[in-house]
This record gives sequence, C-alpha cells and structure tokens, in this order.
Amino acid sequence: MSGASSPRESVGYIPWWLLALVTAAFFCGAAALAGWVWSSRSADLPAPTAAPVVLTATPSPATATPLPTPLGGAQGAATAPATAESATTLPAPPAGAVKVGAYVQVYGTGDAGVLNLRAEPSLQARVNYVALEREVLQVQSGPQQANGITWWYLVDPASGTKSGWAAQNYLQVVEGP
Repeated sequence: MSGASSPRESVGYIPWWLLALVTAAFFCGAAALAGWVWSSRSADLPAPTAAPVVLTATPSPATATPLPTPLGGAQGAATAPATAESATTLPAPPAGAVKVGAYVQVYGTGDAGVLNLRAEPSLQARVNYVALEREVLQVQSGPQQANGITWWYLVDPASGTKSGWAAQNYLQVVEGP
C-alpha cells in the first residue's frame, strides 16, 4: 500500500501555520480599526438629552391679563398687570378653509414658536401638547367658539397620541403629509 498519498499532497491542503498567520492578521487589523474609531470619536461633545421645562405662574391681582404669547406660550398663560400693551391680540387667521379632515400647519406663532393644544376649547384649559411652528396636524373636530376664538380639535396624523384644541388664528391649511 505504498500508493497512499500524504494530506500535504491533496489539492485543498492549507498548512496550520498559514491559517494561524491569517487569523492573527485579521484580529490585529480588527483591533487596530477599533482603536482608531475609539480614538477619533469626539469625547468633548455631550450626548444630546431632552430636559423637561416646567413653568409655573404665580397668581396676580384680579386685574391681571395674559401676556401676549400665542395662547399662553409654551405651558400656559402667565400674568402681568393689565395694560393696553399686555392685552392678547390674535393675528388674522391664515388663508384657507379649515374643516374636519383637513391638514393644518402651526403658523404665525412669532417668537414663541409654539402653539398650545388644550384639553378643552378654552384659554384656561389644561395643555395637552405643545405643537411647534410648522408642525402638521389633522383636524378631527370643530369648530367651537370660546373666549372669542374659533377652536379646532387637532390630532397628530402619524401617532394619534398628540392632540388638543387649538385656535384657528394659528392654523394654515396645507396638503396632507
């Protein structure tokens, strides 16, 4: 039986030392790449975090009126002494007919950049959600009149979890998302 060949003479034979060399080269390359990625990342930049902001208003004398912010600003109406300058004036409603089923965009909130969506159609109602300028919402109900304002019930069409009543004066009709 001298016709048997050695494994080294077969076509698929790879020496063990070559396998060890290739494996070591792979792991060294992977370690070098991981080290380069780790050292090149920016350690001085903090990770973005969301910080809640809680605003509280202290009761003022009976002559107080809301400050001129879009329906109470970010978290409700603050108060200040009554003057002609501090009376809340709403902008004229944007062009376009708001109706149930329409998509509207928060528009014209000025420096505040936000619009309160409230639990009820009233300036004194609890704020459900604070919508950002240019945020698109869908009209689900309305209109209702309260505080001399026409109110519409809006819902976030993507999630359905963000909802509330908003003043028509800050709603611009747009095409759907």
